[in-house]
Amino acid sequence: MDAPTAKAEWVLAMYGVDDRPATALHSIAEQASIRYAYEELPEEPDLCGELLYKGEQKAILINTFNSKPVRQTFTFAHELGHYFLKHPPSYRTDGTSGFACTQTDIKKGLQQEAEANRFAVALLMPEHMFRPLMAGSVLDFTLIDSLAREFMVSKHACSFRILDFIRDPYAVITSSGYSVTTLKTSRSGRGYLPELKTIPQDTAAHITIAHKRNQESFTPCPPERWLARPIPEQYVYECTRGHFTSGVAMTILRW
Repeated sequence: MDAPTAKAEWVLAMYGVDDRPATALHSIAEQASIRYAYEELPEEPDLCGELLYKGEQKAILINTFNSKPVRQTFTFAHELGHYFLKHPPSYRTDGTSGFACTQTDIKKGLQQEAEANRFAVALLMPEHMFRPLMAGSVLDFTLIDSLAREFMVSKHACSFRILDFIRDPYAVITSSGYSVTTLKTSRSGRGYLPELKTIPQDTAAHITIAHKRNQESFTPCPPERWLARPIPEQYVYECTRGHFTSGVAMTILRW
């Protein structure tokens, strides 16, 4: 267990969280004497949130501009991560210090941002609550939708958390247009996929994105169209669905 995960479990136990953690974030902040506010900041569209220190005071600010409630929840947990992991502030100015967490910095995978993200995942979807609810299930959009609603997180975050625990070879790919934005495999699926930059042509995913029509079920596909490591006499099964007005899609692969 890594340090961010262990610290998230400590926080849940310390503050007596025994129900959906997303509903307890404000209580955790209040008990830790952290003020919080939500503001729409259209002049800073890249900013997700901030953890601020001024003397003995500390506060979390969430930018609500162009972000859904589930994104705001994850950002709040992320800022708590910076606090409980005792990260040194990334900036100091005019008597104030803290973190200004932007989408750009988070995507860069900077160490403190990556650790705060792992804390947020473990805090919002703790293994002892999350794993029993997926027992015996296959990774599909029904499972993702169900668990995302239960834990009040995005489908993206939920699908990646499922991959932490599922036994069979799976991958989840998110894309914008045909460009791959994130890719994660289950433990048994590691090493099979190349570093994909775009959705391969002649796949159901490519066709789905082109026609902007969701797949209802998994479709078999020759493995060489997706995988770097061949699997003799075996197909890859794929299913893609998207929010095509915004140009984003998610593809599930299993083999």
